[in-house]
Amino acid sequence: MKFIERAHIDTVIWDAKIAQSNIENIFCYSWYLDACAKNWGAIISDDYNTIVPIAYNNKLGVKQMYQAQFTREIDIFGNEFNWKEALEFLSKDFKAIQFRNSNKEILDDNDERKNQWLSLREELKFSTNAKRLIKKADKQFDYRSEKDPKQLLDLFKSTAFQKIDSINEDDLQRLENLMKSAIKLGHGDLISVYENNEFVGAGFFLLDKKRVTYLKSASSEKAKKEGAMYGLINHAITKFKADYETLDFGGSDVESVANFYKKFGSSDRSYYNYTINNLPLWFKTLKRIKG
Repeated sequence: MKFIERAHIDTVIWDAKIAQSNIENIFCYSWYLDACAKNWGAIISDDYNTIVPIAYNNKLGVKQMYQAQFTREIDIFGNEFNWKEALEFLSKDFKAIQFRNSNKEILDDNDERKNQWLSLREELKFSTNAKRLIKKADKQFDYRSEKDPKQLLDLFKSTAFQKIDSINEDDLQRLENLMKSAIKLGHGDLISVYENNEFVGAGFFLLDKKRVTYLKSASSEKAKKEGAMYGLINHAITKFKADYETLDFGGSDVESVANFYKKFGSSDRSYYNYTINNLPLWFKTLKRIKG
């Protein structure tokens, strides 16, 4: 087991390991991490038999592992080391560790979170409200697959960006890079919504193995009230259900957002946030002073 910086990782071997694994986690591909993490490396066993990606920052010589923006969770791929061993190894150099995973048993102390999943292999059961708004939307809007995320990002910036404290301008650039990389590599699909040839919204979907992941969306306030997002999700489900088994809504702990996803018949899935804080006292004090 050793830590290898991104610059020295063989991404061909790395991405093949992710692609061939039974674990479905698009967030761990090298191209995804390149877009979303300012710095990353990995714990890797001999011959890449077992790997786990580590996004991190280094402030004043203090290294801190964190869950990269636009990645929900990370996984260990392989069985030559486990989470206990990985965390013991990381703790030698990283004074703070934060990551998310679907395993509840990694540490005793964790923060449970929820995301919503929809099986595309079972009978779809939309709510009455969803059916009504889909019917209305399909009469009013057109849906188009496109390649350039600029319109979506501009609309997201003007409608939702200011309401989300956890996303800054640098993150918007990372999101753009991610979308462009995903489309280029065949792992992304951008579906735009038009009304009388006027762009009014869009959603971006990540594609890998048997799973579709709903990454980001935005719509004008008027289009939202008229059911554009209901029509968009229904269009995506219709488009993807022949080739994919699951629609991963990405999830939200915000009740209104989770309830929107559940109107399409999705159900909750738990994952867990883990934090280890061994930051030196001087660093903690400095953080408090800076606010």
